[in-house]
Amino acid sequence: MYNGNMKIGIDASRYGHSEATGVENYSFQIINYLIGEVAGNSKDKVVLYSREAIFPKMRVAKNITNMVLPTKRFWTLWALSREMRRDKPDVLFVPSHVFPLSLAKKNYLMIHDVAFRHLRSAYSFFQYHYLNWSTRVAAKKATKIIVPSEATAKDLVHFYKCPKKKIVVIPHGFAKPRLDKAHLDNLFEFSEIFKYFGIDEKLKYVFFVGRLESKKNLVRLVEAFAEFAEDHEDFKLVMAGKPGVGFDKILKKIQQLKIANKVVLPGYVTEGEKAALMKNCQIFAFPSLYEGFGLPLLEAFYYEKPVLCSSSSSLPEVGGKAVHYVDPLNVSEMAEGLKKLAEDEKYAAKLVAKGRERLPNFTWEASAKRTLKVLHG
Repeated sequence: MYNGNMKIGIDASRYGHSEATGVENYSFQIINYLIGEVAGNSKDKVVLYSREAIFPKMRVAKNITNMVLPTKRFWTLWALSREMRRDKPDVLFVPSHVFPLSLAKKNYLMIHDVAFRHLRSAYSFFQYHYLNWSTRVAAKKATKIIVPSEATAKDLVHFYKCPKKKIVVIPHGFAKPRLDKAHLDNLFEFSEIFKYFGIDEKLKYVFFVGRLESKKNLVRLVEAFAEFAEDHEDFKLVMAGKPGVGFDKILKKIQQLKIANKVVLPGYVTEGEKAALMKNCQIFAFPSLYEGFGLPLLEAFYYEKPVLCSSSSSLPEVGGKAVHYVDPLNVSEMAEGLKKLAEDEKYAAKLVAKGRERLPNFTWEASAKRTLKVLHG
């Protein structure tokens, strides 16, 4: 616990979304654990700024309050900026990339990645320029910028000339899912999505989960799977997630290769369905072209699955020696990797054991403690 005497403001606008993205999951976890560190310490006060009330979603201590700032559009640039002008906290922490126009006395920001600089075509004109502008502002005005990986830190220095001393690397954590085995097993019988797509415990499949978009490199994954499936006819490829930019190209490639009967696209799945799919798969594939961190690798470690992973960006920092790396641009290498994991049981088991050993290195408690230390800087 810390014995400070500060008013800490936290942007909680991305807290607790039912269909959480990576950024929203980070906000949810880091806010919960920060509150756990601060709650009961009467010398520090925390104000959670949000679009709508987030209580009683969490237990609240006397020194934790939720200030609702209702507005329909441009919440950060309008509502949060107005509150910063009205009553500045000593410290403002923004877990989701974009600062308000008006700032607190000291300002801290989590920048998850700058994928838009590497993969511009995967972003709309507005998205690219908004993210580029907000990152440039952050590099200039932030007291400190927190990033989840050395890869993102290097990108900030390279693209935005951000001083290294301003950047702090704090890896994300991993939270065990609150789902018991019986619940996961029952999902194969009762999930309407599973029944519709013919997913059951007997199905052998390579699994991917995430937004189905071009920067996840799924066209090449489909090509690699088609090559792999020539000698592994009992396997299917299950790719779960919402469609994103480039989804049409993924569908087109599936049609061109005439493997529609081999590829399952269940769309968005619940946390329980995702866990059941992860628990039951033979191989987890994550061939992304760019990631600021790569939380799905930790999920695969938890469910003790062999992982085929891109060697790009931050992923080697997360995966260590516990995954099978491939060049994300080399389809044949990817196909050979799938074959290796499917056929070499000793090799796959060795990777699983290393993943199990690696997982405890990533906890939200450790992330929160380090983040709070930075905020007290």
